[in-house]
Amino acid sequence: MIKTKEIFKQLTSGPSFLDTMSDFIIRPQRSNYDLIDLGPSVFRIGDECKIRFQRTDIDLYNMRNMNIKCSWFRPLHQEGKLPCVVYCHANCGGRYDGLEALFLLTHGFTLFCFDFCGSGMSEGEYISLGFYERQDLATVTEYLYLQPDVDGIALWGRSMGAVTSVMYASKDRNIRCVICDSPFGSLRWLVHDLVEQNGGRTAKFIPSAVINNIVERIRKRIMRRAAFDIDDLNTVKYASQCQVPGLLFHGEEDDFVSYKQSMAVRDAFQASCIHMLVPGGHNDEREEEIHNLIVGYLRLYMIEKPQAERENPAPAPDPSSDR
Repeated sequence: MIKTKEIFKQLTSGPSFLDTMSDFIIRPQRSNYDLIDLGPSVFRIGDECKIRFQRTDIDLYNMRNMNIKCSWFRPLHQEGKLPCVVYCHANCGGRYDGLEALFLLTHGFTLFCFDFCGSGMSEGEYISLGFYERQDLATVTEYLYLQPDVDGIALWGRSMGAVTSVMYASKDRNIRCVICDSPFGSLRWLVHDLVEQNGGRTAKFIPSAVINNIVERIRKRIMRRAAFDIDDLNTVKYASQCQVPGLLFHGEEDDFVSYKQSMAVRDAFQASCIHMLVPGGHNDEREEEIHNLIVGYLRLYMIEKPQAERENPAPAPDPSSDR
């Protein structure tokens, strides 16, 4: 029988395991791409679409004065206002990943992609899985709110980007809706799962108290290196404060974030929330059926409902009712 003490020693022998786990969270492999990978600055989508689109590259600066590299995809000759979808990438991703959402352009939306600080071409050494990323997202939305040709904002996030979207939307009710692909329930929960997954075959024999001890040591390492507390990242808590409607889905073969975690986020949502289990893993591109669902959801909350509200405004309150 393997003793718990021996397992604990194996898992925490030297700093290597704890540093590896910390790097896995705050310094995963950085998305490496060139601007040319984003495609031409003027382009068409498919053979049937006659509209030409453009990509405008933009530099923004967050409240820490760190440079955020952005790209805005929209019609070359845009007439009037259009709703904008902001794509928030995953922990190992970047704005290049937002190209999976280019199909939205053919449905009357513009697409805004960017590298979170610590990712891609933006400044920063570490990511924080949502803690500092929400500041970057706030910088992006503040910029878009000031643009005269933007008719509402929605968020589409994957993994870290999904968590960031929920956290931000819980504080900004002007966001029309959020699309969340595989959000984790809390960072402590995720780290706990990762320790179990990466602890080898012996991990299943380790009592929860020992796992919690390892997680606590990883938490302290992350605080020293990246200056944030993993316990401040609780998506379930933020979802319970979120009054923005959400569409959540989770890959059936996801081996990074447990399906139970996104279910917990769904259950906590204060606003209406749809949750679906879809084919694929954590980082896989979603099938066309899911794309169609996303388009329908975005049209409902970004075009149809706002239009109905404009055509049938709510009656003004009767002052006499307060007497």
